Amino acid sequence: MDRTDPGTAGPPVPEQARFCARCDGPVGRGRAGRPGPERGVCPWCGARFDVRPDLAVGTDLAGSASRYRVRAPLARGARGWSFTGTRVRDGALVVLGRLEGPEGPAAGALAVSETAVLLGLDIPGLVRARDEVRAEGRDGPVRLLVLDHVDGETLSEHRPCPPAEALDAVLGAVPAVAALHAHGLLHADLNPSNLLTGPDGITVLDLGSVRRVEDHRSDVWTTTGFVAPEIHPGGAGPSVASEVFALGRTLAVLLADFDHQRRHAHRLPDPAGVPVLRDHPDLVALLTRATHPDPAHRHRSVEAFAAQARRVRARYGTAGLIDPATRPGVERVGAGVVAGTGREDGPTPHGVPRDTRDPRDVRGAAIP
Repeated sequence: MDRTDPGTAGPPVPEQARFCARCDGPVGRGRAGRPGPERGVCPWCGARFDVRPDLAVGTDLAGSASRYRVRAPLARGARGWSFTGTRVRDGALVVLGRLEGPEGPAAGALAVSETAVLLGLDIPGLVRARDEVRAEGRDGPVRLLVLDHVDGETLSEHRPCPPAEALDAVLGAVPAVAALHAHGLLHADLNPSNLLTGPDGITVLDLGSVRRVEDHRSDVWTTTGFVAPEIHPGGAGPSVASEVFALGRTLAVLLADFDHQRRHAHRLPDPAGVPVLRDHPDLVALLTRATHPDPAHRHRSVEAFAAQARRVRARYGTAGLIDPATRPGVERVGAGVVAGTGREDGPTPHGVPRDTRDPRDVRGAAIP
């Protein structure tokens, strides 16, 4: 296979999603109608930046279980680029998901120092991690997790959708998330881009943010619009309650098209202005509880969230239309994709949302 220099191929990083790895200042921006550079020097702190892929196509990588070859850049997340690859012995497709880059540890302590825990997980509905590889990238050493390739499309490509379809999708993710919790782990980045629908149902993607329930010190890598309020600086940090929040937000984003990354990053829009919420107060009741700003007022577990969601789902017909015989009374309620991808967008290291306006649902930076 011909080797290509790093940076010569791959999906370009939108200018509005380019930030300095040292100071988080905007870099690579165009002026006077001219496109911004993909590499250069940060005007704020003087650090060099390069947003191009940092591993060459055709690079061979050795893991403990097998050898792999970089096939193509996939996406650039806050931890750096992830890639598609092939297993050399049989040509099987894999995803090389980023765990750590030249800037040092960039995920929870579990992903950085206890990758064996991830490799030991075999949970139905959760993408399988098979191996870990290290490589010498353009800017220094990198660590990647070898993940199964999963056929299907992410839920971010299916929004908005009818209530029955949205409920079924989120309910399909609950068993895998609950199994993680039973192992004492949190996914910590649940959102429509990390849930894939395929021939085998829903698969939960991206293990790069998985962390232990008791870990309250590691950086949090998450996605704008799905971050519970207590995850921001000074809060209690990730928990089962924040996973419930993320599932509730995922359901809301699947149901309705609203500004979930900025204006309504932590709260629901006014149901009166959103037809699907205005017409279905049972959905509003479910979402209001799941995304309550106080974690103590949310469902106590993802299973409890699912139990209420199933009761709501039972009121809908098989075509996604509500069954008139079970319509609830009106009540006043307060206001081919591959697995393991990382995207870039979201809170800065200080928890301030970036205004990237990239059409993709993309990955955020660390919240210390």
